[in-house]
Amino acid sequence: SGSEDVRGLLEMISSLAWMPRGKARAVPNKYEPTDAEMEQMRKEARVLGAALPPGLNDEDEEDWEDMSGSDDDEAAATAKAKAIKQASKAAKVAKSMGDDDLAEYNLDDYDDEEGGVIGVLGPAGLSVFASNDQDPYVTLPDEDDDSDLEEDNMIRPSDAIILACHTEEDAHTLDVYVYDDSEGTLFVHHDLMLNAFPLCVAWMDTATKDGAVGSFAAIGTMDTEIELWDLDCIDRMTPAAVLGGVDKSGEGEAGGGSKGKKKKKVNKDKAKLKEGSHKDAVLGLSWHPQQRHVMASASADKTVKIWDVPQEKCLHTLTHHTDKVQALQWHPTQASVMLTGSFDRNASVCDVRATAADWKAAGKWAVSSDVECVAWDPQSEHQFLVSTDNGTVTCHDARYAGKDPIFTIGAHADACTGLALNPLVPGLLATASLDKSVKLWDIRGGKVEYMGTRTLDFGQVFCCSWCNDPATPYVLALGGKDGKVVVWDTVSNTSVRQSFPTGKKDADYEGVDEALEKMKLDGEDSSDYSDSEEEEAIQKAKAGAPSTDKKKKKVKVKTGGKPKK
Repeated sequence: SGSEDVRGLLEMISSLAWMPRGKARAVPNKYEPTDAEMEQMRKEARVLGAALPPGLNDEDEEDWEDMSGSDDDEAAATAKAKAIKQASKAAKVAKSMGDDDLAEYNLDDYDDEEGGVIGVLGPAGLSVFASNDQDPYVTLPDEDDDSDLEEDNMIRPSDAIILACHTEEDAHTLDVYVYDDSEGTLFVHHDLMLNAFPLCVAWMDTATKDGAVGSFAAIGTMDTEIELWDLDCIDRMTPAAVLGGVDKSGEGEAGGGSKGKKKKKVNKDKAKLKEGSHKDAVLGLSWHPQQRHVMASASADKTVKIWDVPQEKCLHTLTHHTDKVQALQWHPTQASVMLTGSFDRNASVCDVRATAADWKAAGKWAVSSDVECVAWDPQSEHQFLVSTDNGTVTCHDARYAGKDPIFTIGAHADACTGLALNPLVPGLLATASLDKSVKLWDIRGGKVEYMGTRTLDFGQVFCCSWCNDPATPYVLALGGKDGKVVVWDTVSNTSVRQSFPTGKKDADYEGVDEALEKMKLDGEDSSDYSDSEEEEAIQKAKAGAPSTDKKKKKVKVKTGGKPKK
């Protein structure tokens, strides 16, 4: 839901996106920082070395800064706060250890020890050699493990990649998952440390300002900036580019606090922002499907911005909404048309060029609650879907602004936070919700048919996305609470196999049904059993996908028919 609601969650996957097969570098580069980046890291290290100021409590330390640094960059204040917290924790640990606990380590005379390298058993015990060549008892030379390490890090062209925004307390990462559908394995290949709470992610093979073309992930954050990360580089510490955010061009060297200087509350609103920057959290991102250097962003500051990514420049700012803009998507084929959704309870279709000049040019459709997600129907250029905070999903015709929806689905009992129309399988819709479930629907021909439900054991579901590869079009990725990513091959659903051309037969999944019966699960409705139970049943049956319901369920669906002018 709103950006202010996510901070209370200890761990979560806030957003995810698929990366096309073959777009990742087989062996990602090892990051080597430049001299300028090393100098910046030294500055930040000096900030992190600041001691805990006297008289500050744990509750206050993150809210204070030195008066002399009132114009300093927000990042420096944040780094100082983290340093204070770390110093406080270290002091508590040291205080809890008595002198007797530390005496055995003889730390005072550590530098005066004789005998060179000390082995595990001490100077007179086990000898330690720099290599096997120096050890008289070892006749085999050291093996070169570089090839093995390279093979472990290799991403094969057949691997599918999932980008997941992962938050665990105060740590934020972009986890790069590798999914091998032939073996049914899913694991984190590597991750990238992010600078702020991530809210949305989008993949793009665009160029940066230096002209390099590669594979990048754009991350919308709780701050005002959009970070672009190079996915072909492991252990990179800084984004390849930053759109918007705090202007650091006039930043002075950060330093620790001085004794005797007054303190005052930090006012983040006083931070100077780059020209064209958002002024609040970035809630949604959409790369342009044709003009690959263009990206659109939605923000809690009630605006939509159009960016030239290589130039790191804002081209247009749209102000046609009156509340937070939660979601947006470029039209698949019409280059200047965009779909947006807002907390003002309106979905909007606009021509970016006209709306940038006059916000009234945008067509609007009122919905029953705050908009959570929007999506164009890839099989019908005039239709789009909207999911809302009260769990409903509506379908609209973009040619008739303000008209009643073509159909309305009472999809979930809580906010519908995930909405995914399959780009390769016409009419296959997935919805996910805070009610801990994901549901499948057949919406071909403007008619809605419920296909099945899966309840996930990690709880609330925040996002879902179909695999965009023709080899695995029925694979759905899901993320949510507890920081878990789940991959569901929906061909395991009986209704999906019977209604769509999956190439699979019911006989191929007999083992799953038998395993579920042995576990005494209700095979009639998958919502009655958890994700972990499903996975255990599948593993026993060696089917590679969870079983779902066989019996179709009645769902509240309102059909409005085709709107009239």
